[in-house]
Amino acid sequence: MCWFLAILAFVLGLAVLAAEFSDVFSSLSSGKEYQSIGQVVAVLQELQETLEAGLVPATERWENLRSLSEPWGSLTFQSISDLRQSGGSLLPTLRRLRTLALDHQTSLKSAKARSAQALAQALVCAALVPIFGAALYLFLPGIYERPIVWLSACLFSMALTGAGACWLLTMANAARWGGVKQEQRAWILAAQAGGEKMLSLLRSGLTSDVAWMKTTEFIATRAPDLASQWGFSLWEVSKSGLTYSYQALQPLLSLGTAIKKAIHVSVIEGRPCTERIETGLYAFGQEMRAQVDRELTLLANRALKPLFLCVAPSLMGLLGLGLYLAWLEAR
Repeated sequence: MCWFLAILAFVLGLAVLAAEFSDVFSSLSSGKEYQSIGQVVAVLQELQETLEAGLVPATERWENLRSLSEPWGSLTFQSISDLRQSGGSLLPTLRRLRTLALDHQTSLKSAKARSAQALAQALVCAALVPIFGAALYLFLPGIYERPIVWLSACLFSMALTGAGACWLLTMANAARWGGVKQEQRAWILAAQAGGEKMLSLLRSGLTSDVAWMKTTEFIATRAPDLASQWGFSLWEVSKSGLTYSYQALQPLLSLGTAIKKAIHVSVIEGRPCTERIETGLYAFGQEMRAQVDRELTLLANRALKPLFLCVAPSLMGLLGLGLYLAWLEAR
């Protein structure tokens, strides 16, 4: 009866923790996002291959861009619509958008594979206390004579181990996003989408200041804080050094500064700035990828902290209490 109550309390505790950490579990289960990006790649590839074959896609195929997940739907549809209305070339933009989606898909897959060890550790931590407690209950004398004490110790150990498992899940989730906090993870895709939006507007014939204003307005609908940091004016000084000093956000804030500098240099020299912006976007992607790799590499060492502070004390405490109860029974 005591063990039934212990297992029931353990299951209820997991349910409460799942409700509290729903954002962590939902972000870790990235299968839905991975499938949606796969749909984006398929639609863009179909349009690209149709244009490369010398054919004009049907209107229904252009409208399929609206049904893509955000921000891909609005980004691709608006960018392609601007280029079609101005008579610009569609293939370079389609290739870059498809490459961006493929890179994002590959990044999700790689991060999920490299964080699998931390997830397995979290699951093992959650299952250790019931197994270890049951083994001690069966093999050590004196424990079954004090069920209330043993049940209370098991419940406390389960709570401590569950806290360690949730700590591990949180660390793995943060590492998969390069250390960027939960409320600022929309900045990554918004920054990349904003760069692609800027390129499409410049290629459609708009001036750099109007293109920048429309780009920041586009980013503001998905990441208002990022748009505010970049600045809605092309000649506004960046606020990155004033508000955010968090190291993980530096590549995101530096991208806006790099795009501004590329436009400033193009205005001075009188040359197009699209190549410089493309170089800035490529450098941003490489920097973010290196940051994610660094965080995932450090995850194995950081995972030792919850193991030593939460899991090990709970198991050692159970063992010590079991030996103490057995010693009392022997006396």
